[in-house]
Amino acid sequence: MPKNYRYKYEIISADDNLPGKVVLFDKPGQECYTNKHWHKNIEIIYIIKGNFWVMINGIDNDLTDGDFIVINNDDIHQTCGKTPQENVKYLCVQFSYNYIKAYFEDFESYNFNVNKSAAAKAEITKLLKEIVEETQDQTEFSDLKISTSMSRILVHLFVSCKEERNRTQNIPEHEELEYAKKAIDYIKLNFKERITLGEIASHVGLTPTYFSRYFKQNTRKTFKQYLNLIRLENALRDIQTTGVSETRAALENGFPSVKAFIAAFKSVYNCTLSEYIKQYHDVPSISEIRRI
Repeated sequence: MPKNYRYKYEIISADDNLPGKVVLFDKPGQECYTNKHWHKNIEIIYIIKGNFWVMINGIDNDLTDGDFIVINNDDIHQTCGKTPQENVKYLCVQFSYNYIKAYFEDFESYNFNVNKSAAAKAEITKLLKEIVEETQDQTEFSDLKISTSMSRILVHLFVSCKEERNRTQNIPEHEELEYAKKAIDYIKLNFKERITLGEIASHVGLTPTYFSRYFKQNTRKTFKQYLNLIRLENALRDIQTTGVSETRAALENGFPSVKAFIAAFKSVYNCTLSEYIKQYHDVPSISEIRRI
């Protein structure tokens, strides 16, 4: 059984109207530090100005003006500015797991290496610059332009940069996370069904008591809290994109009742769905659930 809990699992939630999360940073290098963590999403870090360090699966990567790096799903990574007092301006693009899955079901079987294609790398750099410009300008159609650029980046990655992942590769840092990954994959696949703690513990090969403690240590959420977050994210997406009723969205995404959906919603937004709509005239996105 795993003994250490050094690497945190990060839940990444899409911004409103975007197929992922886009954040522009400009801060001293020492404030760019992150602990080792991992997530199920593809992420790109693009350096606009400054010197940056990214560790991926134990390998150091030094980045400077105009460089970018792709962090594949499940990669254990860590970041920091190379000079503590020097400002680093950089773009972070994190692609929605569900959005990628909708177009490339088997993407988790691949790594995406931009060094395979100089042409694709150049095009992705151009698209990242466009995202930076639109993020800074925030014009009427910026979200649409950013969404288009993000989708085009994925096309370049899928068509020109994919490499079959070597599942037999022994990366010690990953070994202790295999139980969490297996549990998260199971939840994402079966969240619409009734899932018990005993069932998922049995699936990953741990006792319910040990699994409960292990999962909380690695995700900073209990199994039930994480399951509800996934159900809530998908229910809200259905309401936003298809206009289905609250009842239908709740029941079709694994909530046992509308009451359970309302309770989950209130735990995140501190209000009911109807109250939020009345106040903001829109359905909230899950992006308010920040890094966990």
